[in-house]
Amino acid sequence: MMENRPQGTQADALKAIEDGGVVIYWRPGCPFCQALDEGLGEVGDRATWVNVWEDADASEFVKSVNDGNEVVPTVTTSEKSFVASSSKAPKIVALAIEKSGK
Repeated sequence: MMENRPQGTQADALKAIEDGGVVIYWRPGCPFCQALDEGLGEVGDRATWVNVWEDADASEFVKSVNDGNEVVPTVTTSEKSFVASSSKAPKIVALAIEKSGK
């Protein structure tokens, strides 16, 4: 479950991004977040997970990269941010995590 993933704040997320890591913004009850979590398996532990309902700065960041909408799961790397809600999302995010070397 996402709650068991390495959790962070927006400050942690910014540091992870600066260091080349992958950040996954999520919220409880989101079926797309749950599907991404399950699809990533253990590789998901190498990302920083941020609950947008528990961190107002994270919520504002997600809105800033999604045209004012708090859309999750939003995945952010040093290169881009994207909504990871398609059935291919776990593979795409896993590749980003692998690429990060974290």
